Amino acid sequence: MKESDTIVTAQSLFEQCGVKKRYVSHVDESSKILGNKAAENLFSEWKIDRSSIEYLIFVSDALEYKGPTTACVMQHDLQLNQTVAAIDVLHGCTGWIYGLSLARAVIEMGLVNNVLVVTADTPTKVIHPSDPDIRGIFSDAGAATFISNSKMENGINTSIGDFTFGTDGKGERSLFVNRSGTNDPSDIEWLSQYTNLPPKQLLGGRLHMDSAKIFLFAFRRVPQLVKAILAKHQLDLDEIDFFIFHQANGTMLEFLRKRMKIPKEKFIISIEHIGNTVSATIPIAMKEMVDDNRIKTGNKILVAGFGIGFSWGATILTK
Repeated sequence: MKESDTIVTAQSLFEQCGVKKRYVSHVDESSKILGNKAAENLFSEWKIDRSSIEYLIFVSDALEYKGPTTACVMQHDLQLNQTVAAIDVLHGCTGWIYGLSLARAVIEMGLVNNVLVVTADTPTKVIHPSDPDIRGIFSDAGAATFISNSKMENGINTSIGDFTFGTDGKGERSLFVNRSGTNDPSDIEWLSQYTNLPPKQLLGGRLHMDSAKIFLFAFRRVPQLVKAILAKHQLDLDEIDFFIFHQANGTMLEFLRKRMKIPKEKFIISIEHIGNTVSATIPIAMKEMVDDNRIKTGNKILVAGFGIGFSWGATILTK
Protein backbone atom coordinates (compact mmCIF):
# COMPACT_ATOMS: atom_id res chain seq x y z
CA MET A 1 0.00 0.00 0.00
CA LYS A 2 1.25 3.44 -0.89
CA GLU A 3 1.44 6.14 1.75
CA SER A 4 -1.16 8.14 -0.21
CA ASP A 5 -3.65 5.24 -0.39
CA THR A 6 -6.84 5.56 1.64
CA ILE A 7 -8.64 2.72 3.38
CA VAL A 8 -12.40 2.99 2.85
CA THR A 9 -14.48 1.80 5.80
CA ALA A 10 -18.19 1.83 6.62
CA GLN A 11 -17.54 4.63 9.10
CA SER A 12 -15.59 6.75 6.63
CA LEU A 13 -18.37 6.32 4.03
CA PHE A 14 -20.98 7.34 6.61
CA GLU A 15 -18.99 10.44 7.49
CA GLN A 16 -18.70 11.28 3.80
CA CYS A 17 -22.28 10.67 2.63
CA GLY A 18 -24.45 9.95 5.69
CA VAL A 19 -25.47 6.43 4.64
CA LYS A 20 -25.26 3.41 6.94
CA LYS A 21 -27.48 1.01 5.02
CA ARG A 22 -28.41 0.60 1.37
CA TYR A 23 -30.28 -1.95 -0.74
CA VAL A 24 -29.12 -3.92 -3.77
CA SER A 25 -31.64 -5.61 -6.05
CA HIS A 26 -31.31 -9.23 -7.12
CA VAL A 27 -29.39 -9.77 -10.34
CA ASP A 28 -32.66 -10.41 -12.22
CA GLU A 29 -34.68 -7.62 -10.58
CA SER A 30 -35.20 -4.70 -12.94
CA SER A 31 -36.64 -1.28 -12.16
CA LYS A 32 -39.93 -2.45 -13.60
CA ILE A 33 -40.08 -5.34 -11.13
CA LEU A 34 -39.35 -3.03 -8.19
CA GLY A 35 -42.00 -0.63 -9.48
CA ASN A 36 -44.55 -3.42 -9.80
CA LYS A 37 -43.89 -4.50 -6.20
CA ALA A 38 -44.32 -0.93 -4.96
CA ALA A 39 -47.62 -0.58 -6.83
CA GLU A 40 -48.94 -3.89 -5.47
CA ASN A 41 -48.02 -2.79 -1.94
CA LEU A 42 -49.84 0.50 -2.53
CA PHE A 43 -53.00 -1.25 -3.74
CA SER A 44 -52.96 -3.61 -0.76
CA GLU A 45 -52.12 -1.16 2.03
CA TRP A 46 -54.45 1.62 0.92
CA LYS A 47 -57.23 -0.61 -0.43
CA ILE A 48 -57.03 0.96 -3.89
CA ASP A 49 -59.11 -0.64 -6.62
CA ARG A 50 -56.67 -1.15 -9.50
CA SER A 51 -59.54 -0.85 -11.97
CA SER A 52 -59.87 2.81 -10.92
CA ILE A 53 -56.43 3.66 -12.36
CA GLU A 54 -56.81 5.60 -15.63
CA TYR A 55 -53.29 6.89 -16.20
CA LEU A 56 -49.96 5.22 -15.40
CA ILE A 57 -46.72 7.19 -15.30
CA PHE A 58 -43.49 5.23 -14.85
CA VAL A 59 -40.49 7.37 -13.90
CA SER A 60 -37.03 5.80 -14.16
CA ASP A 61 -33.53 6.16 -15.54
CA ALA A 62 -33.50 2.40 -16.20
CA LEU A 63 -36.33 1.49 -18.56
CA GLU A 64 -36.97 -2.13 -19.47
CA TYR A 65 -36.45 -1.60 -23.21
CA LYS A 66 -35.79 1.13 -25.74
CA GLY A 67 -39.15 -0.11 -26.99
CA PRO A 68 -41.87 -0.90 -25.99
CA THR A 69 -42.69 1.61 -23.30
CA THR A 70 -42.10 0.02 -19.89
CA ALA A 71 -45.35 1.48 -18.57
CA CYS A 72 -47.23 -0.48 -21.25
CA VAL A 73 -45.70 -3.72 -19.97
CA MET A 74 -46.54 -2.70 -16.39
CA GLN A 75 -50.18 -2.24 -17.38
CA HIS A 76 -50.30 -5.97 -18.12
CA ASP A 77 -48.21 -6.93 -15.07
CA LEU A 78 -50.45 -4.95 -12.71
CA GLN A 79 -53.67 -6.09 -14.45
CA LEU A 80 -54.84 -2.55 -15.07
CA ASN A 81 -57.68 -1.84 -17.48
CA GLN A 82 -56.81 -1.75 -21.16
CA THR A 83 -58.35 1.74 -21.27
CA VAL A 84 -55.46 3.08 -19.15
CA ALA A 85 -52.95 5.56 -20.59
CA ALA A 86 -49.34 4.47 -19.97
CA ILE A 87 -46.21 6.56 -20.45
CA ASP A 88 -42.56 6.47 -19.42
CA VAL A 89 -40.74 9.49 -18.05
CA LEU A 90 -36.99 9.03 -18.43
CA HIS A 91 -35.78 10.97 -15.42
CA GLY A 92 -33.66 10.63 -12.31
CA CYS A 93 -33.38 12.75 -9.19
CA THR A 94 -36.17 15.21 -10.06
CA GLY A 95 -38.37 12.46 -11.49
CA TRP A 96 -41.02 12.30 -8.77
CA ILE A 97 -41.62 16.04 -9.03
CA TYR A 98 -42.14 15.67 -12.78
CA GLY A 99 -44.46 12.73 -12.23
CA LEU A 100 -46.57 14.77 -9.82
CA SER A 101 -46.77 17.70 -12.23
CA LEU A 102 -47.96 15.48 -15.08
CA ALA A 103 -50.50 13.75 -12.83
CA ARG A 104 -51.91 17.06 -11.67
CA ALA A 105 -52.03 18.34 -15.26
CA VAL A 106 -54.02 15.44 -16.73
CA ILE A 107 -56.44 15.50 -13.79
CA GLU A 108 -57.00 19.27 -13.93
CA MET A 109 -57.51 19.04 -17.70
CA GLY A 110 -60.38 16.67 -17.00
CA LEU A 111 -58.79 13.79 -18.93
CA VAL A 112 -58.85 11.35 -16.00
CA ASN A 113 -59.70 11.11 -12.32
CA ASN A 114 -57.00 8.79 -10.98
CA VAL A 115 -53.29 8.56 -11.78
CA LEU A 116 -50.66 6.08 -10.60
CA VAL A 117 -47.10 7.43 -10.51
CA VAL A 118 -44.43 4.75 -10.09
CA THR A 119 -40.79 5.73 -9.54
CA ALA A 120 -38.11 3.02 -9.52
CA ASP A 121 -34.45 2.64 -10.32
CA THR A 122 -31.54 0.20 -9.99
CA PRO A 123 -28.40 2.36 -9.90
CA THR A 124 -26.28 -0.36 -8.25
CA LYS A 125 -26.29 -2.29 -11.54
CA VAL A 126 -24.21 0.44 -13.20
CA ILE A 127 -21.75 1.02 -10.36
CA HIS A 128 -18.28 -0.52 -10.46
CA PRO A 129 -17.08 -2.15 -7.20
CA SER A 130 -13.96 0.05 -7.31
CA ASP A 131 -16.06 3.22 -7.02
CA PRO A 132 -16.78 3.24 -3.25
CA ASP A 133 -17.76 6.91 -3.13
CA ILE A 134 -20.67 6.15 -5.48
CA ARG A 135 -21.30 2.62 -4.26
CA GLY A 136 -21.71 3.83 -0.68
CA ILE A 137 -24.57 6.18 -1.59
CA PHE A 138 -26.95 4.57 -4.07
CA SER A 139 -29.73 2.05 -3.41
CA ASP A 140 -32.18 0.17 -5.61
CA ALA A 141 -35.83 0.86 -4.76
CA GLY A 142 -39.29 1.64 -6.05
CA ALA A 143 -42.18 3.79 -4.84
CA ALA A 144 -45.79 4.19 -5.93
CA THR A 145 -48.02 7.24 -5.50
CA PHE A 146 -51.77 7.49 -6.10
CA ILE A 147 -53.06 10.90 -7.20
CA SER A 148 -56.81 11.49 -7.45
CA ASN A 149 -59.34 14.29 -7.75
CA SER A 150 -61.26 12.68 -4.86
CA LYS A 151 -60.22 12.32 -1.23
CA MET A 152 -59.47 8.86 0.13
CA GLU A 153 -60.78 7.65 3.46
CA ASN A 154 -57.78 7.54 5.83
CA GLY A 155 -55.56 8.75 2.98
CA ILE A 156 -52.85 11.41 3.16
CA ASN A 157 -55.00 13.68 0.99
CA THR A 158 -52.52 16.47 0.35
CA SER A 159 -53.28 19.00 -2.36
CA ILE A 160 -50.58 19.64 -4.97
CA GLY A 161 -49.53 23.25 -5.41
CA ASP A 162 -47.89 25.06 -8.30
CA PHE A 163 -44.49 24.02 -9.60
CA THR A 164 -41.11 25.58 -10.27
CA PHE A 165 -38.67 23.83 -12.61
CA GLY A 166 -35.18 24.36 -13.96
CA THR A 167 -32.71 22.70 -16.31
CA ASP A 168 -29.05 23.20 -17.16
CA GLY A 169 -27.81 20.67 -19.70
CA LYS A 170 -24.21 21.75 -19.18
CA GLY A 171 -24.25 19.32 -16.28
CA GLU A 172 -24.44 16.39 -18.70
CA ARG A 173 -21.08 14.87 -17.72
CA SER A 174 -21.18 15.66 -14.01
CA LEU A 175 -23.35 12.61 -13.34
CA PHE A 176 -23.91 10.20 -16.21
CA VAL A 177 -23.93 6.54 -17.20
CA ASN A 178 -21.21 5.93 -19.77
CA ARG A 179 -21.79 3.38 -22.57
CA SER A 180 -25.52 3.26 -21.88
CA GLY A 181 -27.19 4.82 -24.91
CA THR A 182 -27.31 5.12 -28.67
CA ASN A 183 -24.66 7.85 -28.75
CA ASP A 184 -21.93 5.72 -27.22
CA PRO A 185 -23.18 2.13 -26.82
CA SER A 186 -21.22 -0.62 -25.11
CA ASP A 187 -19.28 -3.01 -27.33
CA ILE A 188 -17.37 -6.25 -26.88
CA GLU A 189 -14.06 -4.48 -26.31
CA TRP A 190 -15.54 -2.29 -23.58
CA LEU A 191 -17.45 -5.14 -21.90
CA SER A 192 -14.44 -7.50 -21.96
CA GLN A 193 -12.71 -5.48 -19.23
CA TYR A 194 -15.54 -6.35 -16.82
CA THR A 195 -15.74 -10.13 -17.27
CA ASN A 196 -14.59 -10.63 -13.67
CA LEU A 197 -17.61 -8.81 -12.23
CA PRO A 198 -20.83 -10.44 -10.98
CA PRO A 199 -23.38 -11.51 -13.66
CA LYS A 200 -25.01 -8.64 -15.57
CA GLN A 201 -23.00 -5.98 -13.70
CA LEU A 202 -22.27 -2.94 -15.89
CA LEU A 203 -24.05 -4.45 -18.91
CA GLY A 204 -26.12 -1.27 -18.96
CA GLY A 205 -23.12 1.04 -18.68
CA ARG A 206 -21.03 2.54 -15.88
CA LEU A 207 -22.03 5.42 -13.64
CA HIS A 208 -19.59 8.30 -13.30
CA MET A 209 -19.98 11.17 -10.85
CA ASP A 210 -18.03 14.37 -10.34
CA SER A 211 -18.86 14.89 -6.66
CA ALA A 212 -17.39 18.39 -6.49
CA LYS A 213 -19.52 19.65 -9.39
CA ILE A 214 -22.65 17.96 -8.03
CA PHE A 215 -22.14 19.60 -4.63
CA LEU A 216 -21.50 23.01 -6.19
CA PHE A 217 -24.63 22.68 -8.34
CA ALA A 218 -26.76 21.79 -5.30
CA PHE A 219 -25.37 24.60 -3.14
CA ARG A 220 -26.11 27.15 -5.86
CA ARG A 221 -29.44 25.94 -7.16
CA VAL A 222 -31.36 24.45 -4.24
CA PRO A 223 -31.59 27.65 -2.14
CA GLN A 224 -32.71 29.51 -5.29
CA LEU A 225 -35.29 26.78 -5.97
CA VAL A 226 -36.70 27.00 -2.45
CA LYS A 227 -36.87 30.79 -2.65
CA ALA A 228 -38.67 30.61 -6.01
CA ILE A 229 -41.31 28.08 -4.94
CA LEU A 230 -42.01 30.01 -1.74
CA ALA A 231 -42.47 33.19 -3.75
CA LYS A 232 -44.81 31.46 -6.18
CA HIS A 233 -47.03 30.42 -3.25
CA GLN A 234 -46.57 33.75 -1.44
CA LEU A 235 -45.21 32.00 1.62
CA ASP A 236 -42.31 32.59 3.99
CA LEU A 237 -39.83 29.91 5.01
CA ASP A 238 -41.22 29.71 8.54
CA GLU A 239 -44.71 28.95 7.20
CA ILE A 240 -43.53 25.56 5.89
CA ASP A 241 -43.99 22.68 8.34
CA PHE A 242 -41.70 20.17 6.62
CA PHE A 243 -39.01 20.23 3.94
CA ILE A 244 -38.35 17.03 1.99
CA PHE A 245 -35.47 17.34 -0.45
CA HIS A 246 -34.20 14.64 -2.77
CA GLN A 247 -32.09 12.45 -0.51
CA ALA A 248 -28.89 12.83 -2.51
CA ASN A 249 -26.26 12.79 0.21
CA GLY A 250 -26.62 13.18 3.97
CA THR A 251 -23.69 15.56 4.32
CA MET A 252 -24.97 17.70 1.46
CA LEU A 253 -28.47 17.84 2.94
CA GLU A 254 -27.20 18.98 6.33
CA PHE A 255 -25.09 21.68 4.70
CA LEU A 256 -28.12 22.91 2.73
CA ARG A 257 -30.27 22.90 5.85
CA LYS A 258 -27.79 25.06 7.73
CA ARG A 259 -27.24 27.39 4.79
CA MET A 260 -30.98 28.03 4.45
CA LYS A 261 -31.46 28.16 8.23
CA ILE A 262 -34.17 25.51 8.22
CA PRO A 263 -34.95 24.19 11.73
CA LYS A 264 -33.72 20.63 12.20
CA GLU A 265 -37.14 19.38 13.34
CA LYS A 266 -38.68 20.53 10.04
CA PHE A 267 -36.00 19.06 7.79
CA ILE A 268 -36.47 15.42 6.79
CA ILE A 269 -33.39 13.25 6.30
CA SER A 270 -34.13 9.58 5.63
CA ILE A 271 -31.03 8.62 3.66
CA GLU A 272 -29.14 7.05 6.58
CA HIS A 273 -30.97 3.71 6.50
CA ILE A 274 -32.12 3.63 2.86
CA GLY A 275 -29.52 5.38 0.71
CA ASN A 276 -30.04 7.48 -2.41
CA THR A 277 -32.87 5.76 -4.29
CA VAL A 278 -32.86 8.30 -7.16
CA SER A 279 -36.43 9.27 -8.15
CA ALA A 280 -37.96 7.34 -5.22
CA THR A 281 -36.27 9.23 -2.35
CA ILE A 282 -38.99 11.83 -1.71
CA PRO A 283 -42.01 9.47 -1.70
CA ILE A 284 -40.09 7.00 0.50
CA ALA A 285 -39.34 9.79 2.98
CA MET A 286 -43.01 10.83 2.91
CA LYS A 287 -44.11 7.25 3.58
CA GLU A 288 -41.89 7.15 6.67
CA MET A 289 -43.54 10.36 7.88
CA VAL A 290 -47.00 8.89 7.29
CA ASP A 291 -46.09 5.72 9.19
CA ASP A 292 -44.87 7.89 12.09
CA ASN A 293 -48.11 9.94 11.96
CA ARG A 294 -46.14 13.16 11.60
CA ILE A 295 -48.23 14.82 8.88
CA LYS A 296 -51.19 16.69 10.37
CA THR A 297 -54.13 18.60 8.90
CA GLY A 298 -53.03 22.03 7.71
CA ASN A 299 -49.37 21.05 7.29
CA LYS A 300 -47.46 22.47 4.34
CA ILE A 301 -44.69 20.27 2.94
CA LEU A 302 -42.13 21.68 0.52
CA VAL A 303 -40.79 18.89 -1.73
CA ALA A 304 -37.79 19.54 -3.97
CA GLY A 305 -35.91 17.34 -6.41
CA PHE A 306 -32.54 18.14 -7.95
CA GLY A 307 -29.63 16.38 -9.59
CA ILE A 308 -28.71 14.51 -12.75
CA GLY A 309 -29.23 16.53 -15.88
CA PHE A 310 -28.79 19.04 -14.27
CA SER A 311 -32.44 19.39 -13.37
CA TRP A 312 -34.42 20.75 -10.45
CA GLY A 313 -38.06 21.19 -9.48
CA ALA A 314 -40.28 21.78 -6.47
CA THR A 315 -43.85 22.15 -5.27
CA ILE A 316 -45.71 22.51 -1.98
CA LEU A 317 -48.13 19.88 -0.70
CA THR A 318 -50.85 20.95 1.75
CA LYS A 319 -52.60 18.51 4.06
